[in-house]
Amino acid sequence: MLIPLGTDRSLKRKPVITQGLIGLNVIIYILILGAYRYGGSDLEQIIGWGAFDTTRPDRVWTLLTSMFLHDPNGISHILFNMIFLWAFGCAVEDRLGRLGFLGFYIAGGLAAALMQWLLAYIQSSPSQMIGASGAVCAVTGGFAALFPRAKIRVFILFFFIGVTWIPALFVVGLFFALDFIGQLTNFLGMRTGNTAFAAHIGGSVFGFSIAFFLLATKLLKRDDFDIFFLLKQSRRRAAMRSATADSVGGPWASASADTSDRLAKKRAMKPAAPTEPPLLREARNDIRTLLIEHQPKEAARRYASMLGEHPEFMLSADHQLDVASTLFAEEAYANAAVAYELFLAKHPHDRRVIETAMLLTLLYVRKKPSPEKARRLLDEFGDRFRTQGHETLASTLRSEIPS
Repeated sequence: MLIPLGTDRSLKRKPVITQGLIGLNVIIYILILGAYRYGGSDLEQIIGWGAFDTTRPDRVWTLLTSMFLHDPNGISHILFNMIFLWAFGCAVEDRLGRLGFLGFYIAGGLAAALMQWLLAYIQSSPSQMIGASGAVCAVTGGFAALFPRAKIRVFILFFFIGVTWIPALFVVGLFFALDFIGQLTNFLGMRTGNTAFAAHIGGSVFGFSIAFFLLATKLLKRDDFDIFFLLKQSRRRAAMRSATADSVGGPWASASADTSDRLAKKRAMKPAAPTEPPLLREARNDIRTLLIEHQPKEAARRYASMLGEHPEFMLSADHQLDVASTLFAEEAYANAAVAYELFLAKHPHDRRVIETAMLLTLLYVRKKPSPEKARRLLDEFGDRFRTQGHETLASTLRSEIPS
């Protein structure tokens, strides 16, 4: 079992719509239970009035009311829906804006209900539907298009119990696959149950498609974390592989059949190779723009994402320290350490070298213990630490290193 707890996306605004939707669902759930237990109301009548009945599409209001009703016979239905809404909804609301997210959520719920009606009509299998899961699936589908490079913090209850980070596309894809398998087995008569798999699938497809459309038409500004950035990276890698291919005459020709003179002429006609891949230049420009626009957290994440494939990736001295310090503040100590190390190696005569070396030493002693690296820094900068007034701190850090 995987239970999403949150994402690694930082928010620029408070997710009031997500909080409001969760609160409204919970309040309605409590009111219905209260009316049943203390008011003598008929529970089935209350649910029946607001549930979406695939045999009664004329009851248009139920397309909306069904989104806010949950199974009163247990808490798991509303609990898991609200957990997923909180985990994914905050980031999607932050990206779409509050009113945009509210419209997106309601439209996703409507699309999910209509998909459930369509499948019920095709299968001649009438059903009633309640719950926010269709709208929530639209939110997760939208998240997959807007933040495919994000990671999800999940609680795992499987072979072991614990909390870890998993790529967003894996989490969203896994639950979509489970819904697809569930609907397929239902369609083939191999499974029975009251889960609205068709609604889940409809919501997920709707959410992803709408988010993709908004990005494709640039109605929503693109950034370095959406699906189009992944596509752009893929195209660049393909172009680079093609540009650096050794074949001369194409896949059906033999390079050995060419004379040495012809090969020499072909090499002479080629433009000089750039000093670094275009991907790195564009990443450096993107990070500089984010820093200029006062988005240090996004710049730091962009930089950290490049380190995976390009561990020697460097920025200008000022920008390198900016992203390193932001990574340190965000407790991304491993990437912060790499950024500081690269700064020291590339700019050994910069006026901020001593402060950077001291901060890196502190990191290796207290935040990301690495005794050997800490001793190396203390030995290398020992005299300079004394002259710069860091002697006391250096001595304290040395005493904290395990022997």
